[in-house]
Amino acid sequence: MMQAESLSHKSMLRSTLLHAPNILRGALLILIALLYGCASSYSSQGVQYSAKNRKSDTYSPLPLIATEARLIDMLENVTGLVGTQYRYGGDSEKAFDCSGFVQHIYRNTFNAKIPRTARRQSEFGEKISRGGLQRGDLVFFRLNGGAIDHVGIYIDNGLFVHASSSRGVTLGNLDKPYYNKRFARAIRLLQIR
Repeated sequence: MMQAESLSHKSMLRSTLLHAPNILRGALLILIALLYGCASSYSSQGVQYSAKNRKSDTYSPLPLIATEARLIDMLENVTGLVGTQYRYGGDSEKAFDCSGFVQHIYRNTFNAKIPRTARRQSEFGEKISRGGLQRGDLVFFRLNGGAIDHVGIYIDNGLFVHASSSRGVTLGNLDKPYYNKRFARAIRLLQIR
């Protein structure tokens, strides 16, 4: 059913595009690119990411130096947002997606600029082993079996906070079979002094 609907929407857009004036044709091409995606990275909901990260983006130098007190502030900010609703592309306290949640926490706690997507965040920072996890580290998952498409912030004792598409900002457990099986890597952005 979904595939049939998708095909009818594509057919309708193509038909409109063929009969539209030039100025409208350009706008429709942009709309089609946005609707059907133009990047190769998928979210856990199967929606393609667009240009959330641009090659021209500059990020904060690593490691981010923080005190133990600042780390505690971050963990309080993280847990204080539990219950916030999920929205794909969300990056404010009204609603978050997983990478928007992580970016929001690092921006508001450390005034740090980090990449926007989970995939790009997983390439930013020092890779660490699962056994070496510390509070504030980022944990990444392959929920759909392919590329990294989900991220959370490690709290302690196997627990992490993340923005779930079904439950909003919530607590997860690395030892639960679902996350254990899909765990991809961990990254450290912080150096605590």
